[in-house]
Amino acid sequence: MLLAALSDAQKTGIALTGAAFIVFALVSSLVIPRRWPNFPGRHVWAYVVVVIGFFAAMMSVIVFAAREQGKAEAKPPATSPSPSTSPAPAPPPPAGNAAAGKAVFTSAGCAACHTFKPAGSSGTTGPDLDKLPSDAQKANRGPLAQYVHESIVDPNAYVVPGFPAGVMPQNFGQSLKPQQLADLIAFLTQGASS
Repeated sequence: MLLAALSDAQKTGIALTGAAFIVFALVSSLVIPRRWPNFPGRHVWAYVVVVIGFFAAMMSVIVFAAREQGKAEAKPPATSPSPSTSPAPAPPPPAGNAAAGKAVFTSAGCAACHTFKPAGSSGTTGPDLDKLPSDAQKANRGPLAQYVHESIVDPNAYVVPGFPAGVMPQNFGQSLKPQQLADLIAFLTQGASS
């Protein structure tokens, strides 16, 4: 698990330093004593300095790898906002007309899936829009208008518990003109607040 968290540069540094240490250990214990039986002889201090140098190099690589790992962990991960955090506020939409929004609600087919008393609809496929203020508060996705906007243009960003994701059409953000979207939001927020 720890090895998988290391970068390629860290793995390469550890592998090269370890390989050099292993080669040195094998050569100094198997090859050199065959040719020079009194090894290290009177050069014991030089041998100890080289061994300490390899040890220091190996420890430096490990410390470097740990420091790089700490820097990587310090960077905040790029994730999508969770339901418990509010997303960045969207630019304000144009002012909406609730009366025109009722026509958008009907023409877009919202009444077939949602219950909403101001529209006279009683669909049960999607959330009850008469409960929009309480659903928005539970979702913690920003003010009511922002929650409604997000629910229309990106319906899977937050799905009301008890309802499946992927049922609401995903293209209302493209198929509705900005003014139609603003009108629909005005209709839903004003109707739900009354």
